[in-house]
Amino acid sequence: MMEAMMEKFMASLSPEDKQAMMENMMPKMMSGMMGGKDSPPGGMMGMMMGKSGSMRAMMSKMMGSCGEDEKTGEGPWDMCRKMMATIGKTADLAAFATPEVRGLFEEWAAQIEEEIFQFVQESKTTDADQIAARFKLSKNSANYFLTRLSQQGRISLKAEKAADK
Repeated sequence: MMEAMMEKFMASLSPEDKQAMMENMMPKMMSGMMGGKDSPPGGMMGMMMGKSGSMRAMMSKMMGSCGEDEKTGEGPWDMCRKMMATIGKTADLAAFATPEVRGLFEEWAAQIEEEIFQFVQESKTTDADQIAARFKLSKNSANYFLTRLSQQGRISLKAEKAADK
């Protein structure tokens, strides 16, 4: 299943896209393997090999107890399958998001953003819970719009200690 998904994904890319993707990925992968600035000390190889530094120790660590993660109980293949399924779902959704649908969403987002701006001006509140309730949004969505308005310089968000509930 994963192979078919990868083949479908790779087939959808132009030769130029494939080349660009590889040119971007390889330095990052090598940097991580060898201990680049954003990788663990000693790089991924050092992390996997641990203190013993042997290939056998690295493989043992990778496979662990049948390869299962202690916290999740999932093996590396399970995690890979989940990741690939997520990529597939994202690609499927993107395929349905035609320019017309994206345009409609952008219009709606601009309209709701303007309504939230007006509400903040009138009510003098930037409380995400109140905005979420007023516009029938999740608190995360309300925070998203508040952050956008703040980044645009239309409102000011001030940090306050949350009241104990």
